[in-house]
Amino acid sequence: MVLFNIWIGVLFAILSIPEIFGLSLKSIRIPSYKFRSESALLECHYELNGQRLGRGSSEPGSRRHHGYHTEHQAESFEEEEKLYSIKWYKDNEEFYRYVPSASQPIKSYKIEGIRVDPNHSDGSKVLLRGLTLKSSGVYRCEISAEAPSFDSVQGEGRMDVIYVPKDGPHISDAGQKSYHVGETMELNCTSGRSYPAATLQWYLNDVLVTDSNNIIHYPPVHNQHGLITTLTGLNMVVNQRHYVDDTIRIKCVASLSPVLWKGGQESILQWEQPTIDNRVAMLLVKSNATVPS
Repeated sequence: MVLFNIWIGVLFAILSIPEIFGLSLKSIRIPSYKFRSESALLECHYELNGQRLGRGSSEPGSRRHHGYHTEHQAESFEEEEKLYSIKWYKDNEEFYRYVPSASQPIKSYKIEGIRVDPNHSDGSKVLLRGLTLKSSGVYRCEISAEAPSFDSVQGEGRMDVIYVPKDGPHISDAGQKSYHVGETMELNCTSGRSYPAATLQWYLNDVLVTDSNNIIHYPPVHNQHGLITTLTGLNMVVNQRHYVDDTIRIKCVASLSPVLWKGGQESILQWEQPTIDNRVAMLLVKSNATVPS
C-alpha cells in the first residue's frame, strides 16, 4: 500500500508539471470585423513557465532540461523552457513567423489580402495594413516551445472585412405613380454594392411588412471585387386601410450589420450589435395624385 501511494504521488507530480512549467495560451484578440482599407491588430498572449507573456514582456532567456543530472548539471536542470516560435495563419496558410533565436526574428509570406507591417509586429502582435475583402477569413496563432518539450498551443478567430455601399437603396415602381383601391402595387428595391450583402426590409406606413406573400426575394447579384447587390420586391393589392390621409407611405431600408462566423461544427451566428449602415428609400403614393419618389 505504501509503494502504491508513492507511485500515485509520482504520477500526480508528473501530470502537474505542464500546469506549473508548461506553455499555455491566455488570450487571442482578432477583430470580428473591419472596414476595407483599415488596419487590423492581431494579438496572441500566452504564458510560459508561469510567466505571462505577450504584453510587452521579454521572452525568457533560458530553458528547462529534463533527464538525469549531476552536480554539474543541477543548475541547468532548474532552467526554464524557452519559446521557439510564434506563427500566424490565415485559412491554414502561414503568413507570419516570429523566431526569437533567429538572426532575423520576423519573417512574413505573401498571401492575397495580407500586408504585414513589420515595424509594428513582434512576438505578441501582428499589424495588417490596407485590408481588402480578400483579408476576410479565419486567423490562427500557433505558439511552440523549444526542445525537449516541444509544447504547442493555438487559438483562432474570424475577421470579416466590410464594405459599406456608397449609394442606395433605390425604389423602382415601373412608372406607376398612383394606385386605386383594388389595384396591385408592384415595387422593387435595390441596394448599393456592399460586402457582406445588405438586408432589405419593406415598411408600409412605418410598419414592417412581414407577410411572405407580399415579399419577393431575388437572388443576389455578385459584382467585381466581391461586392454584392441585394434586390427585393413588394407585391400587394391596395385597399382602403393602406391609405393614411389619402397617402400610402412606402419605405425600403437597407441594413448592414457585422456578422461573426465560427468554424468547425458550429453554425453561423449573428452578432447582436448596432447596425453599421442604415439607409432608407421612400415612396409616397397618393390616392388621386401623382407624387414622384
